[in-house]
Amino acid sequence: MTTLISWISVDSRGPSAINIVSDSRITWGSDKYRWDTGRKVFSCSPNDIFGYCGDVLFPSLVLGQLTDLIRDELLWEEDCSADKKHSIIFDFLKSSFEHRHNAPDRDFSIIHCSKENRGMQSTFHMWHTSFHRKTGEWNDNSINVTDCEKSKLLLALGSGKKSVHDSVKKWENSSQGGTARAVFSAFCDSLFDGNDLLSGGMPQIVSIDRSKGARVIGFVLDGNRFIYGLPQNPMSSHSKIEWVDRLFQRICPKTGKLLSGAQRHVRPKTSQKGGFARFMRKKRD
Repeated sequence: MTTLISWISVDSRGPSAINIVSDSRITWGSDKYRWDTGRKVFSCSPNDIFGYCGDVLFPSLVLGQLTDLIRDELLWEEDCSADKKHSIIFDFLKSSFEHRHNAPDRDFSIIHCSKENRGMQSTFHMWHTSFHRKTGEWNDNSINVTDCEKSKLLLALGSGKKSVHDSVKKWENSSQGGTARAVFSAFCDSLFDGNDLLSGGMPQIVSIDRSKGARVIGFVLDGNRFIYGLPQNPMSSHSKIEWVDRLFQRICPKTGKLLSGAQRHVRPKTSQKGGFARFMRKKRD
């Protein structure tokens, strides 16, 4: 299955971004049959991001179609509200699903995050859409992201959700609690700890910033760079996308070091580093 989460980032002026992060492992029946660079998140300019877990075939294909249509401005007018956009998306998903013929039904979930307005007038929105094969029913729920006074986990899905919740609890009880870096670092600790064998590979991140809109964020680990879980080799230190490490520090993709002027984050003593250390030992063996 997978580990899929979404969280809201809040600074001193209010909500500043909404984010989705997933692992990169796709499995067939067990972790013995796996692919560790499968894409699970999608960023669509200017203001929409998606992630999925559960079944791979339908969500990955339909979200690829959907994001291209959104990018080419074929689904709605420019001034369309976030609620109206999601209603169109939900109808699109169901219509596409109905065009399958003798295809196997499997459970899946899709997270959709969107933004209205710009800058300090920005408002963020989130929905969790799911299909349940036993009943054949669709559920579509709006997730409340308003009135958030600090950064926090909004939703955790997939086979690794319990591990994520346990890790988030440790970080929330530390000096870093209530920050975006605490949520992301907790996700990385959970992933690298390896408690969920159906989750693996590198984190893949998409985000909507109140000033920058929808974007993909690169991940840097031990000097290696990844986008959508796939190893990358940026040709310039002036990358057009942002790169972060497991502590959500902004990193230069060329040097692998902290960007000049970027805030340095510290792992608190109350959070456990053991999972990451074990992952790195396995990686070097």
